[in-house]
Amino acid sequence: MIFGFLKKLIKYYIDKLVDWMRMVKFDLELETQIKKYHDSFVKKEKPKIIEKGTFGKDNWSISIGDIDDKDTKD
Repeated sequence: MIFGFLKKLIKYYIDKLVDWMRMVKFDLELETQIKKYHDSFVKKEKPKIIEKGTFGKDNWSISIGDIDDKDTKD
């Protein structure tokens, strides 16, 4: 009777250990994916913002990125 109880107790704790190890593995994989996702943003160039003139005045314009608009050229 006592050996059956010990067997079940050991199995219970082994199952808990395996579940914990799976969660740790999942957390590490998730952190790796998040880091890759954030690194993908760092590699991209940020758009160049060019503001000409004073806001609200005549001939004011703003350009974001490589835009070739006739309105934004001097």
